[in-house]
Amino acid sequence: MEKHYWHICTDGLAREIIFKDVKDYIFGMNGVPALSLFYDVTVLAFCLMSNHVHFVVRGFEKGCKAFITAYKKRLSLIADTTLANVCIKRIDTEDYLLRVIGYVLRNPVGAGIGVMPQFYRWSSAQLYFNKEREVDGITVEDVGTKKMRSILRSHYQLPSDYIVTADGMVDPSCYVDYRIVERLFGHVGRMLYFLSRNDDMEMELSENHLSRSDYSDDELAVSVRVICREKFGCQSPSDLSVEARYSLASILRKRYGLSPKQLARLTGTDPTLLRGILLKK
Repeated sequence: MEKHYWHICTDGLAREIIFKDVKDYIFGMNGVPALSLFYDVTVLAFCLMSNHVHFVVRGFEKGCKAFITAYKKRLSLIADTTLANVCIKRIDTEDYLLRVIGYVLRNPVGAGIGVMPQFYRWSSAQLYFNKEREVDGITVEDVGTKKMRSILRSHYQLPSDYIVTADGMVDPSCYVDYRIVERLFGHVGRMLYFLSRNDDMEMELSENHLSRSDYSDDELAVSVRVICREKFGCQSPSDLSVEARYSLASILRKRYGLSPKQLARLTGTDPTLLRGILLKK
């Protein structure tokens, strides 16, 4: 057996918010070092969103599965995570590893939060190629065992030199192996390239899951272009015949369960005719 790279995530919850406030996010953040150490999982990148989470890790498959199972159980203390299905996929090439890291760290941008990845506190994006970053806090040793148990809300023990911030969060630089990520990308420009790639829909299709419960027309347009290239050999619905556009709408309907109205907008079809065609299927 050998360790491999993995992308681990949960499906986005449609009605339940996992992290409702700063305290919830800190609780979620502090679970990462505790559980990754316990299950011998090396964290390369992660991002906590309001209704789902992403991790890029290195470890044995058994340990990685145990890690996310325990993490999901931990989150059940602050939200109903019953429907947060877990997806774990092995990353088998370096190019795919770089794409996944970029995709995971870009999640706040994709969700329309309006903040650049490196300024989103609930991820590891702030760590890479950031020599000027200052860590402000005190060590686990100085915090003390009793206080740390209260902060972590568990009996897991962390290394004595880990830093805890004033608001009780274990600093990600203590447990994220950002140096591996920096070596993988080589230089900041290459990392910025992967962070700027707009291939989220393609990534999620290849992973066979969707991290959010719904998408805007702009986001779905990426998938539309992918399907047009792969299925019809063209670049956009405007290049298709009327019959092919309805076929495209049918494909999108099966994948995403979209309404006829949204399908009509995406494919340039008549919503009334489209509704009639879909009802016959």
